[in-house]
Amino acid sequence: MAKKGDERNKDIFAIVDDEIVPRSKASVPLWDSGFLHGKQIWSSPRLVNGKVFRLQDHLNKIRHGIEAMNCSIVPEDEVYIDAIRKVLDANQMRGASGVHIRIIYTPGTQVTASMNMKAVVNWDGTPSKPRIIIMPEWREIGSVYDTTAKGEHAIVSKYRRPSAVFADQQIHSNNQIHSSLACDEACRANVAAALMLDGDGYLAEAHASHMAIVKDGVFYTPFVRCCPPGVTRKVLLEVCENDNIEAHEDDINLERLYGADEVMIMGTMSGPIGITQVDDKVIGNGEVGPVTTRLKKLYMDSMNDER
Repeated sequence: MAKKGDERNKDIFAIVDDEIVPRSKASVPLWDSGFLHGKQIWSSPRLVNGKVFRLQDHLNKIRHGIEAMNCSIVPEDEVYIDAIRKVLDANQMRGASGVHIRIIYTPGTQVTASMNMKAVVNWDGTPSKPRIIIMPEWREIGSVYDTTAKGEHAIVSKYRRPSAVFADQQIHSNNQIHSSLACDEACRANVAAALMLDGDGYLAEAHASHMAIVKDGVFYTPFVRCCPPGVTRKVLLEVCENDNIEAHEDDINLERLYGADEVMIMGTMSGPIGITQVDDKVIGNGEVGPVTTRLKKLYMDSMNDER
């Protein structure tokens, strides 16, 4: 499992409340509603050849979360786009590739530490201005996972993803305790990913990305009842359709996982990454499979060809 830091990020600039600030000085007020009560929505696209890949999909994901939280002010897309342009210019990233951009929204500063959205106001009672934060970093695709042909290993987490019975799981908020605990499991096991089940025992996602299996050349990815849909997952389903790779959303149990010909995780930071062992079970022949390899190339082509 690759894990490399980029020295350029020590002096990176972020944007907070429309102000360009160096990393060392970037902050939010203690009474920020995202800091106090988790009312924070985010998404993280990549900059590829100077273009933010599938930015509209990421902004749609953010908008869904804002509307689901019943926030009083929903920023227009151009507000985020303008902030992204400014911070990319400040970091001399225009035209670059290998940049990971975290876009964060909070409803703003509260007058008191209450979960009630009525507290997210100014002292005169008018709605607080939403807080928009843009945090770019230099992060190449190979900085997180092993992108070579040998693939990565994973475990099945003891932690499960909650369902929509408990809350709208398609809200991409900073309440990531389940995934964080699963991530810690993966780190302690020295593997790349912890695969998480839902309450019914079906695969939901990996701790930091979506996942899929391949059986007899067919691509299967779990339903998204217990997590946000994911932009990379959406791109791969589109790629499958365009290139005549049979693909389905499906309920996938552990038996099908262990018996798969191929397993892959797929997120913004990597695209498809082959998983060649889960727990003590070797997947397929123990090598990254042909469908994963093909999808990796098609995904990279999709990023580079977007206009």
